[in-house]
Amino acid sequence: MSAKRQIIKAMAVIRRPRDGALLVSEAPDGSFQRPLGGHVEFGEYAVDTLHREFGEEIGQRLTGVRLLGVLENIFPWQGGTEHEVVFIYRAALADETAYEIEEQVIADDTDSRVIWRAPGAVSPPLYPAGLTELIAGE
Repeated sequence: MSAKRQIIKAMAVIRRPRDGALLVSEAPDGSFQRPLGGHVEFGEYAVDTLHREFGEEIGQRLTGVRLLGVLENIFPWQGGTEHEVVFIYRAALADETAYEIEEQVIADDTDSRVIWRAPGAVSPPLYPAGLTELIAGE
């Protein structure tokens, strides 16, 4: 029997003011990208997860955080099945100079990098599924 996991995540959609690029982390093999965020710990509100994760991952503080929506996905992953519920927030970086950092590594995952995804990019895929449609009007 394959492994099954149910996961609650929180992610933040952050756009660079000068060009609308989206801050994303890229999979180590470059096969997909996703907004930054992480797993909601038991007893932690999703919005608190965002603040914690941004501090841990890239040493940044957030401002203007507001809920955009919730996405739910069930998908195969590494021989098992994942069921994730993702709270998607809109946010801004508190330090305006951080918008000019082109690339950085995630502190607790040196195999992944954080970059700015060009507006309108279609490749690699942007996850979670449904995110592109959710933020299309933003």
